[in-house]
Amino acid sequence: MNLFWSHTLWYLILGVATLTQLIYTLYHSTDRLRTFAFYLSLVGLPLYFETFILIFLDAYAYFPKIIRNPNLDPYNDVLAGNLFSQFGVASSALLLAVRRKPFYWNVIVSFIYAMVEVLFEFLGIYRHHWWKTWMTFIALFLFFAISKWMYSHLTRGVGSIYFYGYLILGMFPICTILFFWGVLDLFGYMRFTTTLFPDHPRISRYGLYLTFTLVNYILVIWGYFQKHWIWKIITLVSVGTLIYLGYRGHLLLFWEGAFVPIGIIIIFWMYFSVWILDTLYRGRQQEL
Repeated sequence: MNLFWSHTLWYLILGVATLTQLIYTLYHSTDRLRTFAFYLSLVGLPLYFETFILIFLDAYAYFPKIIRNPNLDPYNDVLAGNLFSQFGVASSALLLAVRRKPFYWNVIVSFIYAMVEVLFEFLGIYRHHWWKTWMTFIALFLFFAISKWMYSHLTRGVGSIYFYGYLILGMFPICTILFFWGVLDLFGYMRFTTTLFPDHPRISRYGLYLTFTLVNYILVIWGYFQKHWIWKIITLVSVGTLIYLGYRGHLLLFWEGAFVPIGIIIIFWMYFSVWILDTLYRGRQQEL
């Protein structure tokens, strides 16, 4: 209970602030479904960036004390803290873009998050390794500017290549985070090996995460928008083949005896995720 009050509570407050901003922005949006889809894409943008600097470069660490199962890798708790951070900054980026806030608001909100970072470090629930608070300020300022640019293009209509990028970003929270990590990994149904690079188990695990998901997301998105069923079938077979090769090469570790059903569910969920995003983004003006 002490850890809840000293660590977890602060992250929950950040979560409430995130939810409040999201609800407020959706309420004032003229197309709430498309706005929510755009939010998912915005979440994916800092998550891809932070995956690189957090996991591969060990820039800092979060300590929300949410995932404390002794049977799980303790680093999962760091990842949980990361999610509160990135869903939070994405909700602010969405508000600034949709409400068309002037330039100086980018500065104000970036400064607020920098101060939250200072507070979290003071409380001992977040720690810098080589990262600095001024880097956070600059990174967020750029992120907010990019978010406004993306939203401006979205409201005018985006072509196929750009739209595929929006979908790949949106797949990160609803497929990589919610399904691959939140369901398969944490519950032990499927995990990525940590032995590909024995001296760097974290890079092995999450390097495979990024490679596997990116390749398969590109294949699934491409196949989803093909008009001829033969190409859709070829895509399904290709994704299934990659999953099988990962299984046979011991890069994907499945619950014993559950390779086939879990493999099928993985393919279904990836296609389902693309369908969700495409449906939410239905208001874009340019056809693919």
